[in-house]
Amino acid sequence: MFGSRSVLPGKTCFVVFFFLALGVFSPSVLAKDDPLTPLQQRIESLRKERNIPGASIAVISGGRIAWARGFGTADLENGRPVTRNTLFQAQSITKTLTSLATVKLLASRQIALDEPVNRYLTKWTIPENKYTKKVPVTFRMLLNHTAALSNPYPDGCCGPSEPLPTLLQVLNGLPPATNDPIVVERVPGTQYNYCNGCYTVLQLLLESIGKQPFPDLIKELVLSPANMSQSTFDNSFFLKDNSTIAIPYDVDDQPHPRAPMRHSILSTGLMWTTASDLARFNLAFTQALRDSSQLIDQSLAKALSIPSSTNSRTLGFYLGNRDADTQDRGLYLFHSGSGNGALSLSIVSVDGMNGAVILINKAPNPWLVTDIPQFAFIKDSLKMISVENSWQ
Repeated sequence: MFGSRSVLPGKTCFVVFFFLALGVFSPSVLAKDDPLTPLQQRIESLRKERNIPGASIAVISGGRIAWARGFGTADLENGRPVTRNTLFQAQSITKTLTSLATVKLLASRQIALDEPVNRYLTKWTIPENKYTKKVPVTFRMLLNHTAALSNPYPDGCCGPSEPLPTLLQVLNGLPPATNDPIVVERVPGTQYNYCNGCYTVLQLLLESIGKQPFPDLIKELVLSPANMSQSTFDNSFFLKDNSTIAIPYDVDDQPHPRAPMRHSILSTGLMWTTASDLARFNLAFTQALRDSSQLIDQSLAKALSIPSSTNSRTLGFYLGNRDADTQDRGLYLFHSGSGNGALSLSIVSVDGMNGAVILINKAPNPWLVTDIPQFAFIKDSLKMISVENSWQ
């Protein structure tokens, strides 16, 4: 069962000491039922005021995870609380991990970012048209959202009871996929436009080059070296037992009818994770910016964190200020995510000293509406955290 593991009682003290020695956790993270601090009390009051069922938050301070805990309820029906181990769908934060896996795999195979991707696609290729005849799509264009590919799920497919299309059915626009065939819609490389289609093609490329299923590649290239032991790309474990997840809720506080989301496209947003796991990823990545880490070489980490398609968009992150507002050549790396019944934000300073991950389980279908007021809870909580910890 995902999200839970037994620990032998005789080894508990060793495990606690080991992680403290690494500096990954502070003691407050390991205490199970600490009373709320004044900051956490303010966040909890805000959660109740904004009618957010549940939230999971991890805070980085001084280059380590200062605290991580759950707020509110994971399952309104039975009152199950959110804990630091409750799994949430990361939504588009997943793209950051996909981008890192891509540059690592390409480097290991000595494939340049500016090579045309159709050379490496074996089961499907980007259809040639008047735009691709001018400029072929490259890996860099897919990563920085300039490849101009069409939308692979215009309605937010798929709910737990809906039939899942295969990745090739999505790319070819065949039932039960609900999209038109994936095509290039303008000259590639000329304009930034957020692109789920780009990261859909990256999934197929990773599988074609890596000769493994996408979940296995991500585990090998990202999850294991970043010590993200609770994260998974399993698409169905919650259908039999949902006791480890935060139930996604619609704006009427009813379980979202099309959630938890399932899809053959995993690379764009379907990682299940915890706030602590994402904070570990942020620490491992920023460590690599200072000096190559177990996660990734320094040169590749720097390539992922410098401006690419715009002055505030890199190959893997947005650049911005401490409030997660985009800012040219900003000092914070961040990515947010939205999906049926789930919203997320992950942010870390480029020096790895400060950061936060905030996950909540309430949102409308972002493919059908543009106003998502629940995200204000995330931004306001972040503001409280940054002010409390004197982020620059």
